[in-house]
Amino acid sequence: MAVAIAASSSYAGDATSQTGGDAVPMETKTSPSTHAKTLSKVTVTAQGATGYVASDGSAATKTDTPITETPQSISIVTRQQIDDQQPQSLNEALRYSPGVVPETEGTASNFWGANSLQLRGFTPGVFLDGLQDDSSANDMVDPYFYQRIEVLSGPPSVLYGQASPGGIVDVVSKQPTATPLHEITFGLGNYDRYQAGFDFSGPLDQDGHWLYRLTGVGLTQSTQTSWIKHKRYGIAPALTWHPDENTSLTVLSNFTYSPDMGDYSNVPAVGSVLPSPLGKVSADFNPGDPSFNKAEQRLAMIGYQFEHHFNDIWTFQQNARFTDNRNEANMIWPSGLEADGETLDRYAFVRHMSARSFLIDNRLTAQFDLGAIKNTMLLGASYSRFHENWNYGSNFDVPPINIFAPVYGVSVHGPDPASLSAYVDHSRQTGVYWQDQLSLDHWRLLLGVRQDWIKTDQTSNDASLAIPNQSDNKFTWRTGLVYVFDNGLAPYVSYATSFQPQFGSITTSGKPALPTTGQQYEAGLKFQPAGSNSLLTAAIYNLTEQNVPEAAPLDPGFVTQVGEIRSRGVELSDRTALGNDLNLIASYAYTDSRYTRTPTIDTGYDGVAAPVQGHYQYAVPRQTASLWLDYTAHGSVLQGLGMSAGLRYVGSSYGDDVNSFKVPAFTLLDAALRYDMGTVDPALQGLKLQLNLSNLLDKTYVSACTSSATCNFGVRRTLYASATYDW
Repeated sequence: MAVAIAASSSYAGDATSQTGGDAVPMETKTSPSTHAKTLSKVTVTAQGATGYVASDGSAATKTDTPITETPQSISIVTRQQIDDQQPQSLNEALRYSPGVVPETEGTASNFWGANSLQLRGFTPGVFLDGLQDDSSANDMVDPYFYQRIEVLSGPPSVLYGQASPGGIVDVVSKQPTATPLHEITFGLGNYDRYQAGFDFSGPLDQDGHWLYRLTGVGLTQSTQTSWIKHKRYGIAPALTWHPDENTSLTVLSNFTYSPDMGDYSNVPAVGSVLPSPLGKVSADFNPGDPSFNKAEQRLAMIGYQFEHHFNDIWTFQQNARFTDNRNEANMIWPSGLEADGETLDRYAFVRHMSARSFLIDNRLTAQFDLGAIKNTMLLGASYSRFHENWNYGSNFDVPPINIFAPVYGVSVHGPDPASLSAYVDHSRQTGVYWQDQLSLDHWRLLLGVRQDWIKTDQTSNDASLAIPNQSDNKFTWRTGLVYVFDNGLAPYVSYATSFQPQFGSITTSGKPALPTTGQQYEAGLKFQPAGSNSLLTAAIYNLTEQNVPEAAPLDPGFVTQVGEIRSRGVELSDRTALGNDLNLIASYAYTDSRYTRTPTIDTGYDGVAAPVQGHYQYAVPRQTASLWLDYTAHGSVLQGLGMSAGLRYVGSSYGDDVNSFKVPAFTLLDAALRYDMGTVDPALQGLKLQLNLSNLLDKTYVSACTSSATCNFGVRRTLYASATYDW
């Protein structure tokens, strides 16, 4: 299927239309191993992401580099996969990605977003178009606005600065297309789900210098949790100016309003994963009350991506974005189960948050030869500024609730507004980085270094929260080596470091906490046979994070920084097109994540105190696996029919940091069915009917626990039927 897009930056990704179209001329960039000798227009087909298989990625190097030539684990969720699986959130979109454990917060994962994700045992940073925002902004963007998702496993700090050692998830937005696109979609599902969307794109003038895209979506539904609703409305206008073959400017924006953000409840371990003589807690149990619970969010983002080719060697790229994010929530949380095993004590929590941020990333790329060595050198400088305003407080005078026979509608009051804690956090990060990708015959060498400077100033009406003029700086680096065989086999080794500031934490010595640091060794094998539409990968890694802050037992409000977490694992994945009709996604991950150094003594649900050191991290399953098969009939009596089946396995995990109880493993089945009505009647050309079912057998399960007081039920069976019309 030949498609085309307007080139804008390396984060344009596979910005093809969902319905395809004829190939049109466009400018293309080259991989580090193949240099362009001219800047003339060429015809490009969408080989970067055909169906479920992407051959190139940008998140790992900020250049368009073949996945097989990148010495790091990368997994890409294409738009075709998103269309076929119809995820409702970022967590759901990553269900079939290797090394990723989504939805650890179960039914509350839509609310908690990135905090419900795990990547190699750590919570990853979520980026949008290569830029990281605050934790509750990027993961609120509806999947209908996605073009693709790139998962980069392992320390990413050399290119992105402060980041989780587990890696990042980079969501790539839909962008204007040179091929006209018109789509409307309507759907409904169980839990009173109603959804509608539209996606329009194309040129605004005959010469194709101006392109537009306008995408919108609206969703309203109830949830499996009692009286909780989820509503979201968003629109994403985009405009590309392409004055000549060397220059492009794309303006991207997103405006989303969620008057009801969905479920954020949890349940105790007793009655959910631990036995109780009183029975089982219902999967629709809500520890809150409709008279009080409420959460809403407003998000506005506008940014741009600029690119200019000076000549055959030099290219300049700049990405920037401004974000305004506002969040208000009234919540009731469990505080503990009483001795009778059925009465749950609760407290009310109020939060008002407003955040503004500005982020910019500048990159100058040079492609040149030094003798027989081909170089793609990247020079970069980034700057980010965050301003957050928080007001929050708690009221513990809330009536308890029976977890087996809850009664709702009681009077609940939040904390006195005059008693709310308030603080303002203003932080800045500046980073400069250098990277070189060298190619000599079959060898690919990657080198990269970065220096970051970070400052923050936190003021508050609570003296314990005021931390003026805290600053950190950190140097990070990485290297990797790949050997690319002629048959498509590519073994590699790599080493990378990371850091993450711990702003807001004070050590027992009275000094600000140091950043955590991470190091990873990784070796792997990638295989993409020439001319095939498949990609097989295998990786083994050893990842360590130091300076992990822990609460000081004798000094409340302070931390010690002697903690260390080590994560070791193996990841396998296969994305293959088996002929023209069948597509396969398969993955397996083994993760051994433990507290290797900590003085902390904690008490398990059984009341026994034990050292945390040597135990597994809670909520991190050691084994996960998934399989997705998609069949689309071509040239047979079944012409126009498509069907999919999926299997997800999540192994058992521990429910607290002393491993006093386990959360059982679970296996879930998914399915999908779709039909192209144009094969029945030419007058219906462009109309597609689709049915998606998740957790087909309606299994009741607990996704994870973080303590004996905090567990989350997983999402039960969901059904979504949709009709999409393209013209």
